[in-house]
Amino acid sequence: MTDFIRGNTDLYLIPGDPVTNVRLPRMFNAVFDRCGIAARMLPAQVRARDFAVWLKASFLAHNVKGMVIAPPHKPLAVDLLDGCGLFARIAGSVNVVRRTSSGELEGDLFDGEGIVGALDHFGIPFRGKRVLILGAGVSGAAIGVSLAEGGGSDSAAHIAFHDPQPGKSAGVAARIDNAFDARVVSVPDADPQGYDLVVNATMLGLREGDALPVDVARLPAHAAVFDILLRNQPTPLVRAARARGLHAQAGFEMLIQQMACYFDYFSLPQAAALVRRDADFLRELVYPPALAGEIARPLRYPDAELR
Repeated sequence: MTDFIRGNTDLYLIPGDPVTNVRLPRMFNAVFDRCGIAARMLPAQVRARDFAVWLKASFLAHNVKGMVIAPPHKPLAVDLLDGCGLFARIAGSVNVVRRTSSGELEGDLFDGEGIVGALDHFGIPFRGKRVLILGAGVSGAAIGVSLAEGGGSDSAAHIAFHDPQPGKSAGVAARIDNAFDARVVSVPDADPQGYDLVVNATMLGLREGDALPVDVARLPAHAAVFDILLRNQPTPLVRAARARGLHAQAGFEMLIQQMACYFDYFSLPQAAALVRRDADFLRELVYPPALAGEIARPLRYPDAELR
């Protein structure tokens, strides 16, 4: 195991504010160790007002190979780059940045790939289904883009956004609806009746006293719930949905499923292949004790005919 940094060590940074709870450094470094890659990921606490200068200056160091962007900087990074991918442009944020061979900075967004991979991992159907996304912020927009992408049988049939901030969900829904074939709308309330999947992309659930973001009693019997929060899991929403016998999952798998995308983006195919073969060692790093038993035996969405 490499537990120190040498002069030939490549650096990958994760800027955020705060960075006390970031999980990616230990995940990246565990993969680097297993692959024998001379690299390290380090967190960097950067204030929003300093981010533009810091981003440009950091890439002047030639051994800084890339960054994974943490909140609140994902939207700020878009206008600082020379280019970014389609998903990042539509969602208005990036969560990964690299320097090209010509010295330009480009970024992309893999939050959406993360949730699609997570839903497939748990067998939760979303293709051709009706989806309610609670929260139209950075993560909610990224999720909406990926669930709408593909068209036809490869995407959700209907995606509804609800956000308590007036106009926010309408703007996000309009951007995604104009770019893809799926029907994407804004709805005035969080009523889950009639939806096959509800995704919580709000901050509700981080504290025990938080109200539930949705009335679990109104969820259809076949519906699934995915709560993207990484802290305080299982959240009150996940616990309440499971208590009703519904299929509900925490957000950790969304993080796991992005790892191979990161390594592909940073041109580290050995690391990407390792994670795709078996990522249980990463799950053991981030899953909380209450969900540790589900690593080896993940809860799968039950067949609709059995419900």
